Amino acid sequence: MKQDWIPYLIVAVPLLPLIASVLNAAIYAVAWRRTSARVQYWTILISIAAVVFALAAHFSVIHLHPALAGEGSATVITPGTWLTLNYPLRLDWAFRFDALTSIMAAVVLFIGLMVQIFSIGYLSDRRNDYARYYAWLSFFMFSMLLLVVAGNLFVFFLGWEAVGLSSYKLISFYVEKDAAQRAGKKAFIINRIGDAALLIGMFAIFRVANTADFREIALAFSKGSIAASHANFIALMIFIAAAAKSAQLPLYTWLPDAMTGPTPVSALIHAATMVTAGIFLMLRLEPVFVLAPQASMIVAWTGALTALVAAFIAVAQTDIKKVLAFSTVSQLGLMVLAVGSGAYAAAFFHLFTHAFFKAMLFLSAGAVITFKHHEQNIRRMGGLVRSRPMLALLFWLALAALAGLPGLSGFFSKDHIIGAAFALKSGGMIVGSIAILVSLLTAFYSFRLGIIVFHGQPSDANVHDSHDEHEHAAEPSVTFYLPLILLAGPAVAAGWFGLPELFTGYESRFFSYFNRNLPIAPYEFVSQVQWHLAHHAEMMVVSAGTAAALIGVIAAIAWYGLMRRRPVAEGAYHGMLSRLSLNKLYIDEIYQVVFVNNYRKIADKVSDTDFRIIPAMSDGLGHLVQAVGSIFARLQTGALAHYAAYSFAGILFLLLILLGTV
Repeated sequence: MKQDWIPYLIVAVPLLPLIASVLNAAIYAVAWRRTSARVQYWTILISIAAVVFALAAHFSVIHLHPALAGEGSATVITPGTWLTLNYPLRLDWAFRFDALTSIMAAVVLFIGLMVQIFSIGYLSDRRNDYARYYAWLSFFMFSMLLLVVAGNLFVFFLGWEAVGLSSYKLISFYVEKDAAQRAGKKAFIINRIGDAALLIGMFAIFRVANTADFREIALAFSKGSIAASHANFIALMIFIAAAAKSAQLPLYTWLPDAMTGPTPVSALIHAATMVTAGIFLMLRLEPVFVLAPQASMIVAWTGALTALVAAFIAVAQTDIKKVLAFSTVSQLGLMVLAVGSGAYAAAFFHLFTHAFFKAMLFLSAGAVITFKHHEQNIRRMGGLVRSRPMLALLFWLALAALAGLPGLSGFFSKDHIIGAAFALKSGGMIVGSIAILVSLLTAFYSFRLGIIVFHGQPSDANVHDSHDEHEHAAEPSVTFYLPLILLAGPAVAAGWFGLPELFTGYESRFFSYFNRNLPIAPYEFVSQVQWHLAHHAEMMVVSAGTAAALIGVIAAIAWYGLMRRRPVAEGAYHGMLSRLSLNKLYIDEIYQVVFVNNYRKIADKVSDTDFRIIPAMSDGLGHLVQAVGSIFARLQTGALAHYAAYSFAGILFLLLILLGTV
């Protein structure tokens, strides 16, 4: 009886954002352009309530009442059953709260709350759209939380699809911009590729495991009774789904284009929600990948190549949000690399640390864009350190965490992944070297961005810092700076929860928490595939990663620091490599030629065929009806004797049929 309240706590976590979404949608539908500007405040209050319920669920489930011995602390509730099939498969409305859920829900709610607060000032010039914006923002949080607390694949898929829908609406929020509408459709279509793969993978799991429940799936695969070929196929389908949602090669192109949406939306999508859903899916189905070494190798190499390509592209980008977007793709590649390497806890640890400093970076970029009057070209920025010293400090702090400088959160999680890459049995040296190179490039483009934006000289002579100072009094500084300050703490300290055993002599707090509260498999099973390096090898990995980051920092300071006194546009992008990076390796153009143009040609041919065949069929059918009608019309003579003869002939025909059947 003492645990009766726990199901209500768990259900309340995703339910509260849904309530906020419905209320905002109702207000927008009724009031429309006369929407009250106060809707954002009670939306934020509901989000705070959701945070409180999530914390209460965490302490009740994880610490006070651990439910399932042998699987760590986990609680599964099943309010009802949706469908029961003759095939031994039942689809329940199941919700699960465990260590993975707890951490992920906390990250989603905290980042979402910071985004909601920041949006008050960022969208101050569109107050009439507050209700519509916060409706979809809250629905996005509900969708992600439903995905996180899902106890089976059925509920997970509902959250997965809802995330796709809400992200489409948020990316295309600026209805008056054609680019925003195209970006929203692109994200929606590419994610449908992943959805198809996920459905195939789900049906395959149903076939081999006879269940949709995550725990039962884990137990089925952990017994080793599933054929390796089946496990590899399922793992590949799941990975394709994750690659679409988490922007991996070759399905990553939607994410940079999604920057046309509001910057707070970009922070939410990139930090802890949509793009990490694919990583979360692979972690939920961890035993599948354990039994699929061939598929895991593909996952590791795809992640490594994605991280390298995206980092290279980010080096020369001129749009502040595009730099951060490709940075996200690169960091997601590192997480995928960790999953493919068997370092599942390391992947989740980097997801955890990355959420805070990347959200901080995007929100800081939003503040910069607002102060520069919606200018996003970094070549037209510069000198902001003088007028915005507080913003410069916070931005540099997040950049240093992204670069992986020692002591900050990105340093610890990055080195775990590099170590996992080198520990790969096949190609470990190559993949590990790629991870080191990614670390160098990350530090380089991070410091390049900070130097140009805050210390450089704008190339546009008409852009003056004094113009920013003119409207300084009207800035919503509280809503801008408060989320950044609150995010600064975890951006610095979150990595200390994952101190490597090399430094402490015992397993880190984060890894211990993750491994002993596994949501999907017994600890003994998963521990067999965890990567491990000798202490001297681990020290070399840490030193190499740190050295690479410092080299990248020094290179950025040496190159762009010397350019502080002249516009960035002068002599900045000479050479083949610079052009390749600036033009994103021409991947979008290649996709346009190979896929889009050919698809349009096929569509045009089909369309022409339709225009020819369908009218011809309709005209032919009309002519046929007319011909048949004209024949029968001749029988209508008006003579009674003829009609009597027709009747007699019909009766005779029926009698012959009856006699033939007797």
